[in-house]
Amino acid sequence: MANTTDIFRILTVAPSLIQIEVLDADQFKQDVDDFTIGSYLKISDDSNTSIIALVQSFKIKETTTSGEAEPIIPTFILDAQPIGFLDRQGVFKRGGQQIAIPPSNVSIADETILRSIYEAVDAEKKFIFSSLAQNTTIDIAVDGDKFFSKHIAVVGSTGSGKSGTVAKILQEGIKPTEDQTQRSILNNSHILLFDLHGEYAKAFPKSKKLSVNNLVLPYWLMNSEELEEMFIESNENNSHNQISQFRYAVIQSKKKHNPNVENPSYDSPLYFSLIEVHNFITNLNNEIVGKLDGENAKPKLANGTLVGNRCDYYFDSKQSFVVSSTATAAKASNGPFNGEFDRFVMRLESKINDDRLSFLLKPKKANGEVETEYSTSDLPYILKQFVGYSDSAEENITIIDLSGIPFEVLSIVVSLISRLVFDFCFYYKAIKQETNEVPFLLVLEEAHNYIPKSEGAKFHSVKKSVERIAKEGRKYGLSLMIVSQRPSEISETIFSQCNNFVAMRLTNPSDQQYVKRLMPDSVSAITDTLPVLERQEALIMVN
Repeated sequence: MANTTDIFRILTVAPSLIQIEVLDADQFKQDVDDFTIGSYLKISDDSNTSIIALVQSFKIKETTTSGEAEPIIPTFILDAQPIGFLDRQGVFKRGGQQIAIPPSNVSIADETILRSIYEAVDAEKKFIFSSLAQNTTIDIAVDGDKFFSKHIAVVGSTGSGKSGTVAKILQEGIKPTEDQTQRSILNNSHILLFDLHGEYAKAFPKSKKLSVNNLVLPYWLMNSEELEEMFIESNENNSHNQISQFRYAVIQSKKKHNPNVENPSYDSPLYFSLIEVHNFITNLNNEIVGKLDGENAKPKLANGTLVGNRCDYYFDSKQSFVVSSTATAAKASNGPFNGEFDRFVMRLESKINDDRLSFLLKPKKANGEVETEYSTSDLPYILKQFVGYSDSAEENITIIDLSGIPFEVLSIVVSLISRLVFDFCFYYKAIKQETNEVPFLLVLEEAHNYIPKSEGAKFHSVKKSVERIAKEGRKYGLSLMIVSQRPSEISETIFSQCNNFVAMRLTNPSDQQYVKRLMPDSVSAITDTLPVLERQEALIMVN
């Protein structure tokens, strides 16, 4: 290339903008190939410090000579945004750096410079899943430890290639090292992927696959928020009474079936019988109390039996009560909740009998020639499904196919599994009393469907579970990957905790602005390209 001082002239140097005039357009075209919006410039001073800037736009500046008959000589003005600098040793660093004013030289950043920017990661930490769009021979290397130890957001509109990108990241992430390959062992990480549309199984043929047909997730693992979201209508006038009696019945059933556990709570992951709870609420709803002398307003069955402890009678079956009467010889009146739980009872019965919910409300295991319910003692087996500990594991990724799960319980299922994994990581670290050596990545695909910005009661439990992971999970080796085509509709508490972004084409203006707000102003020239990215192109910002 000819002397760049003959081609370029620097007009403006500011923290977020450098303007450069191309003085000789013809010479520039001869000397430069494939120069486009998004190309890189190197602006240097005499002390060998250089700013690297990204070409953001250009415009034509028309000038004439003093003679009226002279032709118009067009020149170009390039607007470029600084993205970092090369120090005197040629090492690229993000951020601003003062260079001597005025800079003395402008040149096109060559391949050597670009490699020093995008491949400058220690070999043992290098993680590669993409290449530079302007030069596909240059790999984009990121620090794998920093990438996976922080929360990740992968966003992009439908058709942008988002699923393929997620699959590529995960495939590279679980790839064993050379030493692990020689020893025929997996690496020590595990990925749990919520697959909303059942589209990732082909990308991971050796993965463990869970679906509505083989997922073991008994209802008694739910905590208070999940149970109430499942069975209580919060907008009903008597919802407080529903919660009170439901809570009491659940705790008493847990005590009955777990006699060796001291003071089980509503949230304890202990077996209880949903049928017993249904019977209890039904009997409360039908209850008649005796009003004769000595009966002390106790519930009175049709055979004349006075009920002392309701749990002794109400759990096993639906009882028949005496008839309400004002007659002196048979005085009896409605119990305190008689008729109040009609809708509640119908809702419980409807859900228990819904075959679509059998995987959750009526899970069975083979026990010889008969099927029995899962009990508290089965908790280790249930947990193994999700945390990857299996003697026959061939790949350290578990895919949970959510496509067959009814939408009305989708958020509950995600909440429950996410919470179980968090609790496992929490207690694992507490037991080991050291840094967790088994890192987990929880991938929430199409996350806007179950962790939305909405404050509706339907999503309360799942937002609470995932928000806790977003805030505290990294302390226990648990990271999130949030995948969505509508990032602006995701809980801000969760999305704002992401440090790493893979942003693909976004066509919705709200989503574009939302993602831009989460990124530093110094990369605004890059984020402006969000709506025009090609399929499988992405902006990658790490930590």
